[in-house]
Amino acid sequence: MKDREKVREHVFGTLLPTPADARPADSVDLFNLGLDSLRLMQLLVFVEQSIGVNLPDHEMTPERVESIDAIMDWIGEHQ
Repeated sequence: MKDREKVREHVFGTLLPTPADARPADSVDLFNLGLDSLRLMQLLVFVEQSIGVNLPDHEMTPERVESIDAIMDWIGEHQ
């Protein structure tokens, strides 16, 4: 499974449970779907453990984590 698919599955399968046929595009704002600070921290731990990329806390901004696209761009900066 590709990194993007892993992140999408974790976000929409675990953090923001959404049926597969109703999952939004990668550009949709995750905060509008219910992403909060606790879920965000769970996502960062998932990225570190499952993808092997450490995303520095000091780089985290709302823009970096607002969508799957933004998260994947941030991950790409650290691979």
